[in-house]
Amino acid sequence: MAEKFKQEETTAEKLDSFLSKNRSLFLTAALVVVIAVVAVLAVVVISGKSTEKGLAQVDSIYYTLTKDGAALEGDALTARQDAALEQLAALEGKGGVVGVRANMLVADLQFQKKNFEAAKAAYLKAANAKKNAYTAPLAYYNAAACSENLGDLDSALANYTLAADAKDFVLVDHALFSVGRVNEAKGDFKAAKEAYDKLNDKHPDGSWAELAKGRLIALKAAGNIE
Repeated sequence: MAEKFKQEETTAEKLDSFLSKNRSLFLTAALVVVIAVVAVLAVVVISGKSTEKGLAQVDSIYYTLTKDGAALEGDALTARQDAALEQLAALEGKGGVVGVRANMLVADLQFQKKNFEAAKAAYLKAANAKKNAYTAPLAYYNAAACSENLGDLDSALANYTLAADAKDFVLVDHALFSVGRVNEAKGDFKAAKEAYDKLNDKHPDGSWAELAKGRLIALKAAGNIE
């Protein structure tokens, strides 16, 4: 018993000796952890301030763009839009919510100006800036509309499909109907039927589902589907 106590004491002494000899090492390690935590907190704070600043810039641009805008037309309206686009250029490459807000505004302006290629690019930037945001499927949907205006049915179909597949997208019925409609335009009647059937399965009583039912009847009557 005494021998066991002596061994335990010896172990304790060894541990104490080890801690004493390596005190500076443990202090350094602790300091590194503290510095790391402080660095992370600093990044979060700086990131928060950067986001706040970016959003304030977008809001300021939007305010200047829309102030008394109802009375603007022609060259005056174009000048106001171009000034906003020039200011937004510095924010288009941002990620997160700032990139979303900036690129959505750029896209809307370009769409109004019928610059559909530029509008499409900006909508896709907005979607990629924050892919899990509720705005992403809306951006894909609008990008698809741009593609249709450009006559690019493949791109339109791809982006309508991304919008339709998004969880809790408010315009999912319209997106699904558009998937069917574009497939019809491409001559892929089987894929069109699948989209219309999916829409009917999801929301059979909706207005877009009623349109889908009408298209299925028309496709059958034309002999395009069974």
